[in-house]
Amino acid sequence: MAASTGTTEGRQVRGLLKVMAAAGAMGTLGPVAALAYGEGIGPATFSALRAGIGAAILGALILSGLQPSVSLARLPDGQRVRLALAVAVNGLMNLVLFFAFGAMAIGLVMAVFYCYPVLVALMSAALGRERLTPVRILSLGIACAGLALVLGGQLGPEAHATAAGIALAGIAATCHAIYLVTIRGGFDDVPGVQATSLVLAGGLVISGTAALAISGVGIAGEWLVSPVAWAAILCAGTFGALPKVWVMGGVRLIGSTRAAVALLMEPVVAVVVAALVLGQQLTAAELAGGAAILVAVVLAQLPTTARSALTAG
Repeated sequence: MAASTGTTEGRQVRGLLKVMAAAGAMGTLGPVAALAYGEGIGPATFSALRAGIGAAILGALILSGLQPSVSLARLPDGQRVRLALAVAVNGLMNLVLFFAFGAMAIGLVMAVFYCYPVLVALMSAALGRERLTPVRILSLGIACAGLALVLGGQLGPEAHATAAGIALAGIAATCHAIYLVTIRGGFDDVPGVQATSLVLAGGLVISGTAALAISGVGIAGEWLVSPVAWAAILCAGTFGALPKVWVMGGVRLIGSTRAAVALLMEPVVAVVVAALVLGQQLTAAELAGGAAILVAVVLAQLPTTARSALTAG
């Protein structure tokens, strides 16, 4: 029993570290994307190139034999359907977020979007995978309060909510929640790197199609000859692939809800990085919000029952 508990605790720690590392890495992508946008590249184009580079890197690792793969044709039908669902909702999430940014202030969009852990917890409970215990509800409440403190400073008096912006941000949050719930046990026969490469390839197709539909031939702008733009694209594509792998691996180890709450460290890291890059001071509210999210992450990792201490929640 003790050995089993130790093994389970080890899985929990490894899973949490993967998700926290992913959140930290994704939190640094904001300034990188801002550099690319400043050089004239559109958000959909940037997303498509980032996904394409990440998919190519992971695909090369698989083709070289450095990472395992399985034949998708031999997968059970259910796993193929759930894998396709994960690819679709992830690509749709990125696309809908771009439209949301154009319909409402970015800070408000992110405030709505980062409520996805609540949706993940509700979906997981409805599916009977995870229990919605008082402690877990408390962790979600603290996380939302911390998120409000972290993002509140980014909302100026000119930030106004719009029906379209709220709807689009809500759709994006729902897509991300479905993705996190689906990758837990949805297609475990597919190795994480292979599954992530397919998710990124889907992002390339969806975002690339949107970029062409929106800009047409205008997609080829001055950014094509900009070293800064390409440096940002390569950085995001290279370091953007690993967090996706870590998220999938982490969710498979600790469960969707625990991972979703831990991923809320992403906006905390983003605010810290932005403050360092711009030479700004972090406010007391932002520091308190970051601390609250850390407390929520710890609470979310607690076993839901004595029995669940021996199984991933």
